[in-house]
Amino acid sequence: MTTALRLAAALLALAALPARAQLGIDLTEPPKKAEKRKPATRPVPLPPPPAARPPARPAPAAGFQAVDVAGKGQGKARLELAKKLLAEKEWEPAALAFDAILREAPLADVHDEARFRLAVALARDGLIHSALGRFDEVLSRGAQGSRFFHNSLEWIFYLGRRTANESVILSRVARFAGEPFPPGAQDKFHTLLARYDYERGLALSEAGQAAEARKAFEEARRLAAQVRGQAPADTGGGEVEATSPADGNLPAQARFIEGLVHYAEGDPQAAVESFKEVVRLTNPRRATIADPHIRELAFLQLARIHYEYKQNRYAIFYYQKMPWGGPEWLEGLWESSYAYYRIGDYEKALGNLITLHSPYFQDEYFPESHLLKAIIYYENCRYPEARSILEDFNASFEPVLADLEKLTGRATPVSGLYDLMDAVRRGRTASDPAMRKVLKAAFTDRNIERLDVSIREVEAEMDERLPRTKEAFRGSALAADLRRQLQAERRRLVAEAATRARQKLEYERDGLKELLQQSLRIKIEVSRREREALEGALASGGKIDVVRPYRYSAAVSDESLYWPYEGEFWRDELGTYSYTLTKGCREGPVPLGGSR
Repeated sequence: MTTALRLAAALLALAALPARAQLGIDLTEPPKKAEKRKPATRPVPLPPPPAARPPARPAPAAGFQAVDVAGKGQGKARLELAKKLLAEKEWEPAALAFDAILREAPLADVHDEARFRLAVALARDGLIHSALGRFDEVLSRGAQGSRFFHNSLEWIFYLGRRTANESVILSRVARFAGEPFPPGAQDKFHTLLARYDYERGLALSEAGQAAEARKAFEEARRLAAQVRGQAPADTGGGEVEATSPADGNLPAQARFIEGLVHYAEGDPQAAVESFKEVVRLTNPRRATIADPHIRELAFLQLARIHYEYKQNRYAIFYYQKMPWGGPEWLEGLWESSYAYYRIGDYEKALGNLITLHSPYFQDEYFPESHLLKAIIYYENCRYPEARSILEDFNASFEPVLADLEKLTGRATPVSGLYDLMDAVRRGRTASDPAMRKVLKAAFTDRNIERLDVSIREVEAEMDERLPRTKEAFRGSALAADLRRQLQAERRRLVAEAATRARQKLEYERDGLKELLQQSLRIKIEVSRREREALEGALASGGKIDVVRPYRYSAAVSDESLYWPYEGEFWRDELGTYSYTLTKGCREGPVPLGGSR
């Protein structure tokens, strides 16, 4: 037999074998019935029994779950299509595609990635707070429950730079303090966590838990010490940059937190050194990353520490270093007025108060500045002016105290307190000018200010950004879920802001009550001095000159130009005023509560 014939015979023999040998199922036709024959001399083996026709879908064996191979393949295919939309920057269609996958239980094997990619699509589309909520869903599963856990942490840092209030990521970061972070994000992570522990330590200290507060402060110092400003390492080609100039000067921020911790622990000298290091790290001529706000805060803290220890000229030096018009400039201008008063530079103290009371800052809340002005006039024997200032102060702020007592009473619901304050601040309701100032002052509290910024961002996303999406997205179930999520986030933020606002208003209420009591005591002193002058005049039979002309000069330094004030305020002159006292009793000053 030739080779070709042998091969053909082998193929025929192979084809004749039942399919059972290959797949376990016999798919051959049943053999035809054999014709009756005479018995052979040798036994003939019986043909294999005919195979039963298999069911459309094999029943699962007992104890094993059926595997939907078709669904698994479909999930991967649909995921790839959605990822393709994401790569093409079709953010809203991609988000809808990932959301559709998440709504189908049979596609559970790709839900982990779809959940992460949905958050990415929302973030890329500018729906920052919606994306944060979806990244939270990934993070809540932990590093063992999602392979996109660390990617989500990177995105949390990224989105923190896209919000005006970076604190929205602070609590999220604190929850995962034990997790490893990408090398390039570690400085940012340690800075945020140090700030969190410092604020936690303050809260514990105020609650009387001194031991726990010390532990929190120690942890804050430990974390801050790890921030050294390393160059960002390669993060393995992540989707978002690990660091950004928007993060600011992280080593300076860490040293600033160290200074706050040292001060809270009762070590002002160490605090001063830390704040000086912040100033060095933010020197515009040498710093690689500018951070003017943290530099301004360092000057303010240095001035406050020196003022606390009655080193008034050092305090004035640092107050003057604060940049004109900066976020903290007005606060520094007000505080420096007291330092000038302490060294007897009444002209500069009154000049600063002229700026504070100018029309540019008519809504700012500095009630104590009126008392300082009255005290300066009193100590220069200008009793009529002092009395007039105090009477104006009482007329303006006694009604404010009454309103504050109503607002902070039990009858005012916490939920409505924030809305009232917000309406007054935005001019949506009429209110007394002084009351408008105190309500606005509540928003100067750092925590309330941050919460207010977040509330407005959530409102803008809910009321402006979502309605501008395409119709297919706007009317989808995903959009409805996002609205509910944003509404819940707003309620949570408003509740926290209202609680803090009540605490702030209670603080202002108690402080204003104390100022009104001080005003009364000063009025009593003024009346006593006026009575003494009157009694002296009666005893001598003539008028006694209480005040006398002062010798004064309008000379200024070579770097300044003297320009007389004529009743007009110019923005570039704010903070440079110096009030000239032309008469008084400077030769024999009368300390408040003292005698000649």
